[in-house]
Amino acid sequence: MKITIQKTLYLEEVPEEIDSELGTISNRLIGAKQILESVRDDSLKGMYISASENIEILRSVLAVIDQNLEEQQSLCLSYEKIRIASQFPPSEVEDEQ
Repeated sequence: MKITIQKTLYLEEVPEEIDSELGTISNRLIGAKQILESVRDDSLKGMYISASENIEILRSVLAVIDQNLEEQQSLCLSYEKIRIASQFPPSEVEDEQ
């Protein structure tokens, strides 16, 4: 079962949060690679049912990784928009809209 959790951060904490979450994604990718290696081992041994079951697990892990990456991409873009907007006086930003 998956749940969605919202966090409240100070703006200056966002880069640290991004780095932390990317570290988590990196660890998940290592786990996914281990599952893939297990699939390869099973298939070389002719254990195709086991390989198939592990492929399903791998697909689930990759779906979670994809969702995590999407969240980090959104956070990166949102943070950068805020940083850019803070470099301009409010009147310039309002005039462009």
